[in-house]
Amino acid sequence: MAMKFFSLFAVFITAHGFLLDKPQIVSGQSGTSNQYVTASEIFAETKARHQGEEQLRQYVDKSLAILTSQLEQKFNTLEMSSIKCENQSIPRKVYESLEQKYMDLERKYEDLERKLLSVNNDFNLMKNQLVSVQNKTIEISKDVIVLKQLGNIKPLQEIHTLQQAVQTISVQTHSLSVNERARSQDFLALYNMTIDSKRALSELTMNTSNHLKNLETKTSNQLSNLEHRQNTTAADMNNQFQAITAVNMNTINQLNKLETKTNDQLLKIKQSQNSTAADIITRMDRKEIRDNLTLAMVQKQINNNAERVAMTAYPSAQGTITNAIMMFNDVKYSVGIPNLTAYRTTGKFTCEHEGLYLISASVASYTSGAIYYISLNGNYISETFISENSNNDVHTGAVTITWKLNPNDQVWLFTAGSWYLYDDLRSKLTIIKIR
Repeated sequence: MAMKFFSLFAVFITAHGFLLDKPQIVSGQSGTSNQYVTASEIFAETKARHQGEEQLRQYVDKSLAILTSQLEQKFNTLEMSSIKCENQSIPRKVYESLEQKYMDLERKYEDLERKLLSVNNDFNLMKNQLVSVQNKTIEISKDVIVLKQLGNIKPLQEIHTLQQAVQTISVQTHSLSVNERARSQDFLALYNMTIDSKRALSELTMNTSNHLKNLETKTSNQLSNLEHRQNTTAADMNNQFQAITAVNMNTINQLNKLETKTNDQLLKIKQSQNSTAADIITRMDRKEIRDNLTLAMVQKQINNNAERVAMTAYPSAQGTITNAIMMFNDVKYSVGIPNLTAYRTTGKFTCEHEGLYLISASVASYTSGAIYYISLNGNYISETFISENSNNDVHTGAVTITWKLNPNDQVWLFTAGSWYLYDDLRSKLTIIKIR
């Protein structure tokens, strides 16, 4: 019996809850540095709380054991008194009435035990859910560590984005920890209410004991009077029986009031636990959705960075070209470009992976006033003059730009007018996907 009462008290002390505050707005690159909570701090706080719970459990167990022993002694005393009254010729109906009331009390006590067992099962379910949340938090922390280890192959701006996502998760974890303490205070208030009920039960037990003692004293006096007054009329015996019945009815009414009050408190506790469990499940689902979205974004960025695209090409022949696409069809190096045949044939680079690209060209010619363009889907996005000379000296015109390319975009070099293009290593085109 003591362990079942302890289960009820453990629910009030160890249950966890989450009452999330509004998210804090973080600005700058170091806005959440003082909000980060490590897993070791959470585990240390949990261990300290478990130690306090163990001390409280021992105290409550000891108190319940003493209370149980006292109640057993009172019931034994009442049983002995009933046996003594029966041996001293107390009317049979009085004894049967007391026995029936005792059985009713025992049945009601069993009902209370079943209710406490149900409350304990609900608490175990909530505790398992909290452990699941902690495990998910640990897994997310491990994923963040792996992402940080991969940070040396990402651009600086992408690393900053990952850091902000990790800081947001840290703020949410800290908020959950703070509101968990607030929920513990709520359960502490419920525990205080239970202590008050226990005090009321103790007072009622004491009053019941006093009533039983008075009843025993009155019964003993009445039996003594019966021994010395054999001429007592039936009316007097009936009055005495009614007085005893009134005392018993008073005791039963008090027990019924206590049962009603206890049932009301158990109902309130159960409603509060149901509301808390629903709130926890809702917040867990929301957090899981946010975490999944964050991880999906991070995974998408990782996949995009893993798509390496690069090419360096040279003209395979030199000569005079006039208002035409410049054929840099001697590809010295390429990665991530599966269809090089189409490029060598047309001179047009076709984008297959969306991203930010670097386009660099260096063209050598001796023609004075030679001009070439970088064309994107037929629109010029760069114009480069090679030189103005009258001695037919070889000059080089170079250009480097960055541009966002979408799938199926095409880039090529186009000559303006007629001029001589040098081949081999003196003219080159490089295209690299940098992000």
